[in-house]
Amino acid sequence: MILHRSDQEVHATNSRRLRHADDFLAAAHHMIRFHPKATATTLRLAAAFAARAHRNGDGHVAFNITATMRELAVSRRTVLNHARYLRELGLIAWVEHGSKRNALRTRHGMAWQPGHGYCGTATLYALLAPPLWDRAHGHRIHGRGYQARLIGYTPAGCTRAIAAARRVARPCHSRGHCTPSVSPTSRSTRLQQGMREHNYTRPARTAQPPAVRRRETFTPRQCADAITLTERLQREVWWLRGACSRRTAYALRPLIRLGWSWQDLAEELSYWGVPARLRDPAAYLHHEITRRRHRAELPPADQPSTHTPQADDDGLRHQAMLRKRHLCHDPSWQRYAHQLRPTLRTQLAKVRKDLGRQAATAPAYRPVLREAEEAFLATLPVQTWSDAPTPRQIYAARAYRRLPARGQRPCETEPDWQRRLYDEAEAVRACEALRISLDSTPAARADTWP
Repeated sequence: MILHRSDQEVHATNSRRLRHADDFLAAAHHMIRFHPKATATTLRLAAAFAARAHRNGDGHVAFNITATMRELAVSRRTVLNHARYLRELGLIAWVEHGSKRNALRTRHGMAWQPGHGYCGTATLYALLAPPLWDRAHGHRIHGRGYQARLIGYTPAGCTRAIAAARRVARPCHSRGHCTPSVSPTSRSTRLQQGMREHNYTRPARTAQPPAVRRRETFTPRQCADAITLTERLQREVWWLRGACSRRTAYALRPLIRLGWSWQDLAEELSYWGVPARLRDPAAYLHHEITRRRHRAELPPADQPSTHTPQADDDGLRHQAMLRKRHLCHDPSWQRYAHQLRPTLRTQLAKVRKDLGRQAATAPAYRPVLREAEEAFLATLPVQTWSDAPTPRQIYAARAYRRLPARGQRPCETEPDWQRRLYDEAEAVRACEALRISLDSTPAARADTWP
């Protein structure tokens, strides 16, 4: 037995955690014999704890002494004594100690007022499985203490578990207290034998109009598209994110069949008042769609869709738009390519030739430096170049504060860079001159442009 109160805490106990009431009751019935003062009242208190285990996922139960006194019809001292017996047996342990502190202050925060009342802090117990009970039933345990878990059974424990499962699965009519719904009568047996052929044979297809069959069934491709649409919708609607996409797609079939897109569904579902804790979003969705359609809040099944056009996710609409625009603008482009472009190129070549003649007669360009080139070269170390440095190399050396590369001509790194720059400058000047000439002569502009 665990007699020290410090060993009866959750963080110090050797018993493992239990979450199911049946396991806790089985452990209590096994351990009750090892305490000299435990009685049937101890088992009644354990049953009261087990009845509250479903309220918490970790198997924690709140210990209200007054409510337990009324439930068991015993005194306060009796309730406290038998709770101590359960702690000493390792069946329960403290998670939190109760106190006189007003729990409503924490709940209301700064807005608490004396009129809100008083509610003391409750004691929380954790339901446990003692190691003695695990060893007696052949349980294989991984870990130690409260966080230990059941991972299997020993050979003896496996035999006990199989026998217990057989006792549970034994037909109830063999124990003599079955209801007629479980123990079939002769008439119900005959009905089942007559229906067996219908249940285990393929039903004959009924003739349906093609339109009705097409409206009421979904092809595999349509099912896949509906699931894809639902997955996109789940990223937009918060209360659908944890739902099964297949079940949600099945619930949305009445609206998907009408052609609703995920944008339309997201806009519609955003106005629904959804409970804060929704256990089954797919079931709620199916119920709400049926209810709203009966109340004419949603369009019926035979009404055509009035939704907004779908998004162009696959790019088909964009490609159709490009083809239409190409057909509309193709005559203009063909006229330019076959009639106007050769004329413009001829005129541009003529303008560039005239500008070249003017540049030949103009004085040659000489770079102007802020100081004499010979004065700057005199300050540099002796170079091994075969040619004198250009103004570009001089400015580069001055800007980056370093000497030009030794033993390398400028033309070796980029042979035609100057020619390329001259070409670009001439082309820009020629295009500008041609534009000015076309703008200034209306006759030429009428012959050249459409």
